[in-house]
Amino acid sequence: MKIRQAVQEDVEALSRLNAHVQRLHAEAHPDQFKMPEKDDFAVAFFRSMMENPEIFIYIAEEEQPLGYIILRVVHREETPFMVAWDMLYIDQIGVQPEFQGKGVGKALMAQAERQAAQEGLDMVALDSWGFNTQAHDFFHSQGYQEYNLRMWKKLTK
Repeated sequence: MKIRQAVQEDVEALSRLNAHVQRLHAEAHPDQFKMPEKDDFAVAFFRSMMENPEIFIYIAEEEQPLGYIILRVVHREETPFMVAWDMLYIDQIGVQPEFQGKGVGKALMAQAERQAAQEGLDMVALDSWGFNTQAHDFFHSQGYQEYNLRMWKKLTK
């Protein structure tokens, strides 16, 4: 398996790779997430992401794209309450269902850690929706742990 940085010609493949992740989220929270009608629904999004120098997108592939990861450098300014800090944030990660459990996600997470080191960062962070327990188990298996908890309450209108 090869991990390589995505290029503009990959935007359609990235949109296809993301479609199953988007469907999973839209099924769990249809009031929050849009259901993709076509696999090319996010081409413009990926094209614009590639123009940001603080965003890195990688594709895992063999004979075809197997998965992807979007990484973003995040700078937090000092406040009266917290010190300044920087991190590499995993904005998105997705592996085609038929390739899950075969080392693709692990390879993409390792790429995130290599990118953090290359950027001089000592922290990699991510967040995951509460319903996605399969992803939580995977992230825990990679050494990630909870550090913050977000909650919500839906109010009736």
